[in-house]
Amino acid sequence: MTKASFLRLSFLLLFGSLLQAQVVTKGNGSYTTNFPGTDAAGRNGYPSGTPYVTGPAASKPVPTNEWWSHKVKNAHSSNLFNYPFTLKTVNQGLVATYIPWGPIDNIEPVVVGLSGLNTSAVNVADHDDWMITLDWEDANNHLQVKTGIGMPFLYFTKDSASTAQVVVNQGTVTDSGSFLIVKGVRNGADFAIYGPSGSTWTKNGNTYTSSLNNKNYWSLLFLPPGGNPDQKAHDLRKHAFVFPQVCRADFQYNEQTGVVQTDFTVQSQIMEGTDSLMLQGLLPHQWSSLASGSVVNTSEVFPTVRGDLKLMEGNQFSTQYTFHGILPTLPNVNCRSGSFDPAALQEKVDLLKNEGLATWTDSYNEGQAMNRLIQTARIAEQTGDTSALNSILKTVKERLEDWLSYQSGEVAFLFYYNQTWDALLGYPAGHGQDVNINDHHFHWGYFIHAASFVEQYEPGWSANWAPMINMLVRDAASANRNDNLFPYLRNFSPYAGHCWANGFASFPQGNDQESTSESMQFNSALIHWGSITGNDSIRDLGIYLYTTEQAAVEEYWFDQHQRNFGANQQYSLVSRVWGNSYDNGTFWTSDIAASYGIELYPIHGGSMYLGHNQAYAASLWSEIEQNTGILANAPNVNLWHDIMWQYLAFTDPDKALSLYDSYPNRSLKFGVSDAQTYYWLHAMKVLGHPDVSITADHPLAVAFSSGGNTVYTAQNYGSSPLTVSFSDGQQLLVDPGELATSLDADLEGELTVLFDRAYTWGNAQLSFNLQQGNPDYMVLYQNGDSIATLQQAPYQFTVDSLSAGVHGFYVQMYEGGNCAVSNLVHVTVGEQLPYSGAAAIIPGSIFPGEYDLFEGGFANAISYQDLSPGNNGDFRLSEWADASNHPSEGAVIGWINSGEWLEFTVDVQQAGMYNVDIRYASGNNAGGGPMRIESDGQIVKSGISFNYTGDWNTWASKTINNVPLKSGEQILRIYFESGEFNLGEMEFFFQGPLNYSQPIADAGPNQVIVLPSSQTNLDASASSDPGGATLTYQWTQLYGPSASSPANASAALSSISNLQSGVYKYRLVVDNGTYQDSDELFIVVGNNANVPPTASFLAPSNGQSYFEGEQVELLGTASDLNDSVQRLEFYLNGQLYQSLNSRPYSVNWTAQLGATEWKLLAFDHFGDSSWSAPLVLQIDTAPSCEGTSFNGDFSWKFSSDDNNPSLTFIPSQAGVGVPTCILYYGTDPNGMPGYPVTPNQPYQITANKGDLIYFYYTYSFPGAGERNNAGNKDTYVVGTCSDIGLDENWMDYIAVYPNPSNGILNVDLPKAGADLSLMDMQGRVLMKTTALSKNISLDLPQIANGMYYLNVSYESKSSSFKIMVRH
Repeated sequence: MTKASFLRLSFLLLFGSLLQAQVVTKGNGSYTTNFPGTDAAGRNGYPSGTPYVTGPAASKPVPTNEWWSHKVKNAHSSNLFNYPFTLKTVNQGLVATYIPWGPIDNIEPVVVGLSGLNTSAVNVADHDDWMITLDWEDANNHLQVKTGIGMPFLYFTKDSASTAQVVVNQGTVTDSGSFLIVKGVRNGADFAIYGPSGSTWTKNGNTYTSSLNNKNYWSLLFLPPGGNPDQKAHDLRKHAFVFPQVCRADFQYNEQTGVVQTDFTVQSQIMEGTDSLMLQGLLPHQWSSLASGSVVNTSEVFPTVRGDLKLMEGNQFSTQYTFHGILPTLPNVNCRSGSFDPAALQEKVDLLKNEGLATWTDSYNEGQAMNRLIQTARIAEQTGDTSALNSILKTVKERLEDWLSYQSGEVAFLFYYNQTWDALLGYPAGHGQDVNINDHHFHWGYFIHAASFVEQYEPGWSANWAPMINMLVRDAASANRNDNLFPYLRNFSPYAGHCWANGFASFPQGNDQESTSESMQFNSALIHWGSITGNDSIRDLGIYLYTTEQAAVEEYWFDQHQRNFGANQQYSLVSRVWGNSYDNGTFWTSDIAASYGIELYPIHGGSMYLGHNQAYAASLWSEIEQNTGILANAPNVNLWHDIMWQYLAFTDPDKALSLYDSYPNRSLKFGVSDAQTYYWLHAMKVLGHPDVSITADHPLAVAFSSGGNTVYTAQNYGSSPLTVSFSDGQQLLVDPGELATSLDADLEGELTVLFDRAYTWGNAQLSFNLQQGNPDYMVLYQNGDSIATLQQAPYQFTVDSLSAGVHGFYVQMYEGGNCAVSNLVHVTVGEQLPYSGAAAIIPGSIFPGEYDLFEGGFANAISYQDLSPGNNGDFRLSEWADASNHPSEGAVIGWINSGEWLEFTVDVQQAGMYNVDIRYASGNNAGGGPMRIESDGQIVKSGISFNYTGDWNTWASKTINNVPLKSGEQILRIYFESGEFNLGEMEFFFQGPLNYSQPIADAGPNQVIVLPSSQTNLDASASSDPGGATLTYQWTQLYGPSASSPANASAALSSISNLQSGVYKYRLVVDNGTYQDSDELFIVVGNNANVPPTASFLAPSNGQSYFEGEQVELLGTASDLNDSVQRLEFYLNGQLYQSLNSRPYSVNWTAQLGATEWKLLAFDHFGDSSWSAPLVLQIDTAPSCEGTSFNGDFSWKFSSDDNNPSLTFIPSQAGVGVPTCILYYGTDPNGMPGYPVTPNQPYQITANKGDLIYFYYTYSFPGAGERNNAGNKDTYVVGTCSDIGLDENWMDYIAVYPNPSNGILNVDLPKAGADLSLMDMQGRVLMKTTALSKNISLDLPQIANGMYYLNVSYESKSSSFKIMVRH
C-alpha cells in the first residue's frame, strides 16, 4: 500500500457507522455502500485502483472531472494544461513546456525537480477552486509544486536537505544571478526561474542546481510573449515570491436584478520582499465581464487555445453575468398560431401517454426517456389533459423511486456510493458514468429534472425523496467545500467557467466536454429543484452555474464574439472542447450534423440561452442549412431534425413550421417527443424570442419579444399568488402552481360529447359549457377545420355523417385579441374487426402481426398500441405496429416497447384451461418481457418472460400452462410490460375445463327496427351460468344517434324507446357474484328492413404522398350488420378501377401525376350499397435516378429498387474510369469504404429504403492521372427515384380502367408516345391512336358489347390487355 493509500484509508475510517453501513437511508430512499455486483450482461463497475493523494488532499473527498484529474488516477500525467503552461510529471520532477495545440510531445525542454529525486508516482497534496499542489517524495527528497488555471507562475517548495535542480534540454539559458532566463524553450516560449535573493545557480552540462541560499522555495515564470524577455524577467520578478495558498471563487445572486457576481480571491503568502500582488491570467469569459472596480491592469497577454489570457496584477477580481430566466415549458399560447391544431397535438400526446420505460437501459438513456415523457406531460398539463399528465407522472415517479431506493440483492436501478473515489454511481451506468465517473452532471440533470416534475404535480413528494435527490445534486455539484462525501463542484470548474465531463481526463488532449446543452440542462434542473422545494441555496447554485457556463459556452464552444477560434476552424461552433484543443467530432461520429445537434439537445424551457444572441442563432442556422441535409429532409441518423427545427424557431418559427410540416415521416431521435416539437414551434411563433434587455425579480420568468411587442411569462411553483416584476416596469400576477403570460385570456369552457363512439356515417352530439369569461365569438372545430360558429346558449350541436375514423372536436374562444381553446373530445367512428374478416378460432393459433383492423384505417390506440411512429418491419406498413412477415415464423412483431399491446378478435370454442406455445426470440443477454394476456379487459395470465436466445432472429418456444378462457367471441389483448424480445406464433391447446363457473352473456341477435316503430326490448334471457348461480345483469348504451337508455338497466328484459334513425350499440354484462361475461348487440333503425353495408379504406391514409411511378397498394374493408358483403368496388376519379368479390380487398396501382381521388362502393346480397369517404392521394414528380458530377467528368445512375439498388458510373468520354474506378459510399459521409467498380456496369450497393447514401468516386482521367469528387459528394435517398423507362417490367406501369368499360377507357402509361390499337378477338384493328401524353381516354361509343384486346407498343416493345366493353 502506498503512503497516499494508507493516509486515505485512515481518514475514511473516521466516518464510522456512515461509511461502514451497507445501506444508507435517505428519507424514503436509500443507497448502498457495498458494490452490488454485475448484471446479466456483466455491466456495473467502479474505478480501479486508489487515488494518488496525500497530505490535506487525503482527508478530502477525491475531486474528479478537473483539468488535472488524470493525475489523481495515475502515477504520472502528461496532459496537464492550465493556460499558459503544458505540464507533465516524471520521476525526477515537473516538465514545463508550451504546446499551443493538442497533446504534449516527447520533448522535455525544462524539468524542474531536486537533485537525486526519483519517485515512481506523484501525489496530489492539496487542491482548491482552481489550484493544485503536486507532491514528489522519495526516501531523501520532498518536492511540492503549486499551479493553477491562468497562473503564469509555478511555485516550488522543498525539504531543507534537498537541492533545487533544473534540467534544460531545449533553449538558451542566461544566468542572471539569483534567477535563470531560458529562451526558446518550446514553440517560442521563454521561462524565468527565480531563486530567493542571494541564491546562485551552478551549471553542470545542461543541469542547474541551487541551494537557494538555504531557503526552500523558488518559482518559474512563463514570460509573456512580445517585447524584451530579459527586461520582462526583471520587471516581473516582484511577483515571483507571492505564493498562493488558497484560491476561492464565491458567488452572490441578486434576485431583484438577476445579476450574478463571482468574486475570485487568492490568499497569498509573501515568501520574501514587500510585494504582495499575484500575477493572474484572466480568460475571455472573465475579462469581458468584469464587475465595476475590477480591471485588467497590465498589457501582457498569452495567446491560448481558450483565446487571449490577459494578465492582471492583483489578488482579487469580480465578474458579473445577468440571468434572464428559464421556464419549465413554454406557455399554451398556441391558439394564436393560425395553423395550430389542438387535435393534432392531442394525437401526439396520446402516443406517449401510456409509454413505459425500458427495463433494459442505462442511466443516460433512462434520463433521456424520462425527459421525453416529462416534456410531453408538461404540454398535456398546459392543454388540460390531466389523464395524460397523470399517466406519465405515474410512470416517471415509479421508475424514479426505483432508482432512488436500494433493495438488497438488486443489480439495476440503484445507487452505490463508492468510498474509495467518493462518488455516487448509478446502475446500470452508461458512457463510463461508473468506471470513469464520466458525465454525472449530464445523467443526474435528467434525474433532478424528473424529481422537479414529480414534486410539481404531486406536492409533498419531496418531503420523503429530497434527501436522495440532494445526494445527486451533491455528487455532481456540492456547494459545500467541507462536504465529507463529495468534492466541491465535481463537474464544474469555477475558473474555467464550465464543466468537464471526463472523470479522469483520460485523453492526451486533457479533459473534455461535448454536450454543453446537457450541462446547461443540469444547471436548469437545479434551478427548478431548488425553486420548487424552497431550497434557495440549490436554486442560486443553479443560477450561478447557468449564467457562468452560458458565458463560457458562448466563448469557447460557439465563439459568438469571434475571438477564440483559430483561422483553420471551419464551423461556427465546436462540439468538443478539450484541455488543449477543440474539434467538431463527437464520440460516435465525425458527421458535422451530429456536431450541431449535440450542442443543442435537449431543447426545452431551460434552453432560453440558445435564443439570446439572435444574430448568432440566425448565422448558425444558415450554416446548418449549408452543411447538412436539413432543407432536403435528409434521413440522416445524425441529423436530429426536431432539435434543429426547435433551434430555428428562436429566429424563424414560420420556416421551422414549414420544415416540420414537410417531413412527417421522419425518424425521431431517441429522447425526442414529436408532441413537444409541434407545441414548441407553434408557441415560439407566438412568443417570439427571449428579450435579453429585460430581467425579472423571479428566476422562473422570461420576457419575449414578438413583432415589436413584449410577452411576459412566469411560473409560480408556490401555493400563494405571486407578482413578478420585470425590469421595464411591467408586472405579471401568477396564480399558485400556474404558468402565466401577459397574453392569457380569462376564458374557459368545457366541450362534452354524448357518446365517444359511433357507427360509420353516424353522428356526434356535442354540448359546450362556457364556464368563464365573455367571448366575442366561439368556433367549433372538427379535425382542425371550423364547422360552426357558436352564437348563443345553449351551445349544442349534432354533427352528422361521420366517416369511419377518429374525429377530434374542440371550441376556440375569442375576446378582443386574446383567445383560448377548450378541451378536446374524440369520437371514434367504425368498428374493430378481425384481420382475416372472421374471428380466429381457439383452439388454434394467432400470429402477432395479424392483430385486428379498424374500419377507420389507422388503428393505433384502437386495436393495438405502438409507441414509436413508423413501422420498422415489412408487414402492414400503413400501421405503426412493427410487424414483419418472417419466412419461417409468419407474421411476427418486434421492436417491442413497454406499454405497447395488440388485440385479436377470437372465438373460443370451449371454455377451459389452455396451454399456449409461444414462439419468441431475444438478443438481450437478460432476456425479455414480461408480457401478459387479457380477455375482454381481464388479466388471465401475467408474468410471461423470455430467456435470451442468442440473437434477435434465433427463435425458441416457451409453453405457459393453465390460461383460463371463457367461451365465445372475445377480445384477447397481449400487453407488453417490457420489451427486449420478438414475438411469434401463439398456439392455444385445450387442457381441461375451467375449475370455476364462468357465466355466459347472450344479448340476443342484432335487431332491425323499421320506422315509424321506435321501440324494442333488450333481452338477456338466453344468458346462463353453468353452475346454476343466479346472475345479475347490466345494460349500457355504447353509442347511438340519441340517448336511449334501457328502462331497467339491471333487468334481463328491458325496453328502450324513442329510437331515431341510425345505429345503436348496447353492451350486456352478466355477473354470477365472482365472474363476469359480456356481449354486445346492434339495433338498426331505418326506413326498411335491410341495413346497407359500410366501406372504408384501411390504407393508405388520406393525403398520403407518393412519387410518380411508385407502386401503391390500396386496402379496403366492408361489413354488413344483417347480411354479408357481396362485392367491393374501387373507383379512381369516378371511374370503376376494379371489383372484388372476396377478401382481401386489395388492389395495386401505379401512381400517376394528376388529381387522385379513390372511393369504395360496397354491395350486399340484397342489392343495397353505400360509398366510403373519399381517399385523396398526393402524387409528386419522382426524383431522377440520374445525376452528373460537379465537374462533369462522369454521370451516375441508380436503379429504382427499394432496397439494394445498383449504381452505375457513366464516363463522359473514353478513358474516364480506366484503369482506376473506385466507388466510396455509406451513410456516414466521413467514413466510407471503397469498392472497385467498372464503368458502365451496374454495381449493387447494400442499402435499405429510406437510407441517405453519400457517395463519390476516385477515377482515372485521361492526361490528368487520378481525380476524385470527395469534396463534392453526391447523395441519394434509396427507393425515392422512379426510372420508368422501358425496362423488362415496363408493362407493370400501365393501368387500363374501368374494366369492364361502359364506353370510356382510361389508359395510364409510363411515358408519352405509345401506339394504342383496339382489336377484336379475331385480331381485326377497330381503333388506332398515338398517346401524346401519359394519360389518355379512349371513347368507345361505336364498339359493341364484348371482349377485346388493347395493344400498347413502344417501338419494338408491345403488350396486350384483355378488356370488356359493357354499355
